[in-house]
Amino acid sequence: MCTDKMPKELTGCHNCSQRRIKCDQSRPKCNKCLRKGLDCPGYGIRYRFNDGIASRGRFAGRTIPIDPTANIQRRPEQTTAPVLLWPDGTTTSTADRLSPVSVSHDFEDIELLSGGDNSLATFQHDTTHGAEPLPFAGAFAGHSSDLSLEPIVCASCDSIHQDGACHDEIPTSLQLIGPQYRELFAHFSSTIAPVMVVLDGKFNGYRDLILPLAFEDPLVRSAVCVVAMHHLAHQRPGLQSRAEAGFQSIISELRLRTSTQADLVDISAWTTIIILLTGETITGGTNLPYLFKILQHLADANTRDGRDSVMHSFLTEQTRMMTLFAQPLLGESSGALTLTTRPAAYFDFISNAAIFHPMLAPQIGMYKSAIHMACNLYLKRVTSGPPHDETIADLERLKRLCERIPPATPGHHTLVWVYFIAAAESSTLEHREFFTMRLQEVFSRTRFHNIPTALAALQEFWKVQSERRWTEVLPEVMPVFII
Repeated sequence: MCTDKMPKELTGCHNCSQRRIKCDQSRPKCNKCLRKGLDCPGYGIRYRFNDGIASRGRFAGRTIPIDPTANIQRRPEQTTAPVLLWPDGTTTSTADRLSPVSVSHDFEDIELLSGGDNSLATFQHDTTHGAEPLPFAGAFAGHSSDLSLEPIVCASCDSIHQDGACHDEIPTSLQLIGPQYRELFAHFSSTIAPVMVVLDGKFNGYRDLILPLAFEDPLVRSAVCVVAMHHLAHQRPGLQSRAEAGFQSIISELRLRTSTQADLVDISAWTTIIILLTGETITGGTNLPYLFKILQHLADANTRDGRDSVMHSFLTEQTRMMTLFAQPLLGESSGALTLTTRPAAYFDFISNAAIFHPMLAPQIGMYKSAIHMACNLYLKRVTSGPPHDETIADLERLKRLCERIPPATPGHHTLVWVYFIAAAESSTLEHREFFTMRLQEVFSRTRFHNIPTALAALQEFWKVQSERRWTEVLPEVMPVFII
């Protein structure tokens, strides 16, 4: 027989228990507490939470700083970026990669801030001058010189530090990424990243490599946000001016890096220019010649020393893909040189897709065949310039191959460049209607505005088809990235 006594049930409020007096258990508040001017905690289970991020130590009573203006006061020396572990076991750190000049401004001037409205994001610098390029010195360098002349009250401890460093400041790793960044990152991941690869699946470099890098690198993060805002601007026009201002600031930063660094080994800049070229397909802008030249310089510098990592491999693959599709758009000489040298070397982006999707290998093979046929159409027009009647049979073979690929097929967006080249070469109404209709079907799914620009350019090509080669007119009429 158990002789243990039942534990005594605690009654009354916590204050009376601490004062060792009998509580009158009045409702809703204890009268004895009220007579003493105490705040009665009530009855039942007592839940206790700490208001800060720690109950003891130097962070006791402090909360996570969510006010974006608090980050503006942070000095560059205290910026510590998290180290990323890539799939191949290598690690990267922004602090080791960036030059002192680029680290000093930390891209604070285009940080996205929450204004308490539904506008998603704002840029801090003035955008009243429209698309006027923003001077780099005024946008960034002023923070390290002008603001340091006056004492700044630390936002963390409300005191002034002689060395400018607050030792009680919350580490950067504890500061969560803002909700507006998360929305832009999510839009980039769900809407833009799937279109930039042949097949979206378990691995997507834009999602699995670029987004983690954007989390730690301010330049890449700004590029991702600018591209996402460009895509959202067609639904929310208020984002257009902010995206354009951010684009100008990123270009200024890239120009400074390429002019001040002895070598251009900079993964951050290389990634950023690829993201900006992705943005050109979204906006249908005319910056392809300038951006592609930067891409060539950065790619040559970053692949010269033979570095091998998952990130290097992905960026090299994307650079080759963009080279394959961009060079023919920039001129006949560069296009012919690219397509005649070693065209198979540029097909990594589509060959690697079969590794992750072996069941779709036959379909991927059709994509590759269609691209090869479009390359041959371009080369034939540049080198020999045959009468258009002689290319009708080639276009018909390409049309029959494309008819085996329904528009709803995964990876159908890969054929945008193919459809554009074929439509430009077409001389019959049947072929023109088929390939332009395919372009419109891709646009209805991606909403990338390089396609409407391409459709308008096709009308100009067909007007002068009997007088000039469309490959000759192409760089003049449409310096837009079709990919």
